[in-house]
Amino acid sequence: MKILVTGATGYVGRHLLPKLLEASNVDVLTINRCLEKARDSLPKLNCRHLSIDEWGEIEGFNPDIVFHLASMVTSRNDRDVFNNIIESNIMFGLKLLDGIKKCSNLKLFVNTGSFAEYRLGVGKIDNAYLYTATKTAFKQFVDYYSKLGKYKYIHVVPYTIYEGRGTQKKIIDYILESFESDVPIKMTRGEQVLDFIHIEDVVSFYAFILQNINRLKELPNGETLFLGTGRGISIKELVVLLEKKYGKRANIEWGALPYRERDVMHAVAPIGKLIELGWMPKITIEKYFL
Repeated sequence: MKILVTGATGYVGRHLLPKLLEASNVDVLTINRCLEKARDSLPKLNCRHLSIDEWGEIEGFNPDIVFHLASMVTSRNDRDVFNNIIESNIMFGLKLLDGIKKCSNLKLFVNTGSFAEYRLGVGKIDNAYLYTATKTAFKQFVDYYSKLGKYKYIHVVPYTIYEGRGTQKKIIDYILESFESDVPIKMTRGEQVLDFIHIEDVVSFYAFILQNINRLKELPNGETLFLGTGRGISIKELVVLLEKKYGKRANIEWGALPYRERDVMHAVAPIGKLIELGWMPKITIEKYFL
């Protein structure tokens, strides 16, 4: 099985790659915007890394499956981020799609979205951020190229991932920092309800896709799979949970920050399709922090 991965040095990618390489008879190739970063971050993994300028190598590799994880994630929407967002979330992906269009062995393209594309619920696209709007836009390109290349694609939408070696600070990191901080950590009122999924469950699901590729490619083209636990917890409830776990009091100034203009106030994954496929998360945040 030949696997092509983008975003190998990102949060999910750096945890997923070792899992993929555990399987026998797999050949993994990564495409990277920064080749040196890939070689420095993933030095002991038995896979090949190509740079963004080596697209011609993809056709020769001829992957069976593509995991497209690469993305620029930001809540900013000012002009200073325009170029990087478009280059990372649109142009990089278009070059990838162009590079695989003649790959005769390609069975499934696994695209990665964001729950913040669905600000008011999964029934309708309503982007919370500029970067998620590029995710929504890119899906149209995937749809076009999948028909051109005659392969199937699915759209995986992870919810709030926690634990593992992250590339950016997350809400749990700020809460834990507040335990030792003399200065109160400024936060919103903490009413957001989020679906926290452990990185091990995220990796487990991508591995499940690989193991069940023939079944997954029988789904309707462009099927969206919402990757979470199906359970929500508010930020304030999360703080109480962590206080009980560590026996410490969080030093937080609630309400010191306003909610973002288009903040996501309730994001819980509908996981019925995952259960139908035969996969369920194993870790709940409540049990993890008991």
